[in-house]
Amino acid sequence: MSTSDGWLAAAMVPLLCLVPVLRYVATGGPNTRLVAQNLSQLLAGLTLLLAAEGFRRPDYLDLALVLAVLAPAGTLVYARFLGGLPPARIVRWTALFGVPAVVVPLCVAAGPGREAVKVLVIGGLLLAGALVTSGGSQLSSESGVPEEAPARD
Repeated sequence: MSTSDGWLAAAMVPLLCLVPVLRYVATGGPNTRLVAQNLSQLLAGLTLLLAAEGFRRPDYLDLALVLAVLAPAGTLVYARFLGGLPPARIVRWTALFGVPAVVVPLCVAAGPGREAVKVLVIGGLLLAGALVTSGGSQLSSESGVPEEAPARD
């Protein structure tokens, strides 16, 4: 088994995790679909990062960069129409554990240089986008502003 086969085998993990998520994108309620869409964008970005190394195609890094920039913006646009972001712990934990698990080995394999910096930037954007969009900010139906937390004694 060559090293590229190992990277492609690693790329299959987020790709296979994408299958049940896409089911929720297709059949869930509006808030469930938004969370599933957010998670699918994160998994697709991680798959592209691993596939870029596996196929030795740096063009896939450019596609992952575009996805990392545009995906959180798309999630926020949909959230605006739905009245807020539902909290999504699965997206947050997938980002906190999945992004470093993919980015660190890729940076080690790339060595010092432009490609490692590009992978770090993409990983940072994926992580930041997932953390921002998974926090949850349900809007109140009457005022259109975020609900405040109840006061504690």
